Amino acid sequence: MIRIVCAGVSTVAVAAVGATALVPAMNVATVNIMPAAAIDDSGSTIGFSDPYLYGATPAQIDQQLDQMQALGVNDVRVLIPWAGVEPVQGYYDWSSVDYTIDAANARGMGVLGVLNSSPQWAVNPGVPAISGAPASPAQYGDFAGLVAQRYAGKVSAYEIWNEPNGQTYYAPKPDPAAYTELLKAAYPEIKAADPNATVIGGVTGAVVDYGDFTMNPVTFVKGIYAAGGEGYFDALSFHPYNYGTPFSQGASLPDSPLNQLTEMRDVMVANGDASKQIWASEYGEPTSVATEDQQAAFIKDMLTTWPTLGYTGPTFIDTLNDVDSSSTDPEDTLGVIRSDGTLKPAAYVIQQLAEQRDTTPAMAQLALAMPGATAADPADVAKLTKLAQTPDAPAVTPADAAAVAALATTPTVAQPTDPAAVMAANVNAMAGAVGTQLEASANAAGTALQASVQAAAVGFQKQVAAMMGAKAPATATANKAATPAATATKAATDAATPTQAATKATTKAATSPAAIPATQPALTSLAPTKTTGTKTAAAQSDSTAKTSPKHQKADATGSSHAAPAASSSDKKPKHAKG
Repeated sequence: MIRIVCAGVSTVAVAAVGATALVPAMNVATVNIMPAAAIDDSGSTIGFSDPYLYGATPAQIDQQLDQMQALGVNDVRVLIPWAGVEPVQGYYDWSSVDYTIDAANARGMGVLGVLNSSPQWAVNPGVPAISGAPASPAQYGDFAGLVAQRYAGKVSAYEIWNEPNGQTYYAPKPDPAAYTELLKAAYPEIKAADPNATVIGGVTGAVVDYGDFTMNPVTFVKGIYAAGGEGYFDALSFHPYNYGTPFSQGASLPDSPLNQLTEMRDVMVANGDASKQIWASEYGEPTSVATEDQQAAFIKDMLTTWPTLGYTGPTFIDTLNDVDSSSTDPEDTLGVIRSDGTLKPAAYVIQQLAEQRDTTPAMAQLALAMPGATAADPADVAKLTKLAQTPDAPAVTPADAAAVAALATTPTVAQPTDPAAVMAANVNAMAGAVGTQLEASANAAGTALQASVQAAAVGFQKQVAAMMGAKAPATATANKAATPAATATKAATDAATPTQAATKATTKAATSPAAIPATQPALTSLAPTKTTGTKTAAAQSDSTAKTSPKHQKADATGSSHAAPAASSSDKKPKHAKG
């Protein structure tokens, strides 16, 4: 049973309770005057994380933002990759990011920007571009400041990097002290350019400690505080992927995302940051691992459980569209819309929850009818009472209230778990993932951005030649220092980068979730036009489809993500997430 708690009042998600089809978290309605592009930081806010928007055509960007809003979602997480914007030091290409952010703003959408991906020129020798840690935190901070200045009032929040607790995104290895230097460099630059922007740190994946490949997010957050990171972020974020177990059912599993989240929160409280939130800036379930109904059930479980915790911010579902619904690669099937443009059941779940995320008078009446409501904070009870008594509000019948109250007090059935077997399965699954991760990451750094970097280099050389009165070269093939070719990064990447596949596949491929009855209506196409633009312009070829904007996320997040039946031969997806 999924209990939803607000103001000390317990309610529950129900499928048929008369007045409401679903009772989401009790977020008491208030009048908030927010600036343009602001993200509502409520735990019930739903957004989409869509890394494929970077490099997409204007038509594709417009179509996907329209699709999000058709589902009731008005917040989007986008990549602002340093390597794409400044491929050659001092030469900037803002075109893709400009169009995406302007298009989102034109629709009144809130934007969360991810400041990630090091250019080749900005990493130490032997460290791969894209996934490699910046050699100079100050240079990264300067870039963050330029972004915040350019998009002040248009981007509501910024994440400092992406999953730095995994080698796939932070090579050569996770290093919380070094990551903290990025926070210290970027935070003041962003705040100076846009004081209203929210700066989000951590951005951790739900992984376990595994050599130099991955670091448990709890350990990583402790390291941030130990390195003096307090005061250099306004919130933390976390990616609680677990392909084998619904988020709400992780309490009995060692190192489950739910337990990791709880421990991260404890660390924050112990360091005086109890007032700061934790955002879920990525969450999803691939339909090549689970059925479509299971995907819908996992997402519903997450979106209805997350807001009940009291300290959580928005959730961003990864992602909108499948790359290829027929693919067996989990990275290709995380979307809630099939590659033919039709909706999966999960899309209906998101649409329903997005429409009902604000507390209505009927929901307030139900909340007040719950056992223990009188023990809630008097101020919260007063707000709910005022809302419940809104003039002309439809009344909830006593039968409705009784039905919800009965469901709310139904004991949760504990699921039997063998922690030792779970941990053994996780270790085996992660060990099997390493080889796949190394292979999958070999071409990511160079291939995805090679074309744009070469074009940038040509333009840069022309500028230099013009200033010197010399003839500009016709191509940029000679500028190998500025072009992160796949061959140049393969050796370093092979030696140091697991792909995000391990997390999602370690836990997902390891077990098949229990079947969940289908409850969704017949599927229809969201838009009259066929959704063919799920890949970015840079991802049209097979070699770049899963590496470009998402720059391969390696999911070596075993822990309770894997169910007891995993084996070391489980193949992991080439997680190209950003």
